[in-house]
Amino acid sequence: MNFFPRVALVAVVLQLGLGHARADRPDLDQSVMVFGGAMVDENMLDAANVFGSDYEDNALIGLGYQVFPYQFGTFRFGLEAGLTGRFGQSTSGEVWGGVVGRHDGVKLGPVSVAPSFTFGLSHVTKSQKGRERDHEQERDGNARTLFYLGPELSLSSDKLPNTEVFWRLHHRSGAWGTLGDMHGGSNANVVGVRYKF
Repeated sequence: MNFFPRVALVAVVLQLGLGHARADRPDLDQSVMVFGGAMVDENMLDAANVFGSDYEDNALIGLGYQVFPYQFGTFRFGLEAGLTGRFGQSTSGEVWGGVVGRHDGVKLGPVSVAPSFTFGLSHVTKSQKGRERDHEQERDGNARTLFYLGPELSLSSDKLPNTEVFWRLHHRSGAWGTLGDMHGGSNANVVGVRYKF
């Protein structure tokens, strides 16, 4: 079975399960987001230094959806999926999905700061010229399907509690050769806006 039919099958199964959760919880937390940013020629840790990173001539724009059917105290757990267009030295598309955990946030006066973390899988139409393609060639690997990690910090205000601005490290990795015989993949620093409903 091809990759995309598998993803579609998983999405349908998850949607059926979440449809049941929505019936039980009409206040189910959902959100949509749009973001953009630049790819970084650094490892994941160094890429998190937003102002000191070595940026590539590659950019990306994306949109995503989150749903949080589970809450334990101030922590929420759910699913995330998204699409990204990658442009610059070459052009490619990305689809990703995974599980997401999020803290409700810490109040700093009229502003809330909330961390979250997404873990899942990412599939691209082709590897992007730059760090990702270089790593693919060095390892004789395949960067098309890799793990996805998305550590994030978001800010919201008391005046607009359902709207957030956020920074995220958009990270793709083979996890030391586990997928595609790849160690690293690609990193991007992105900023975006999320609307919760």
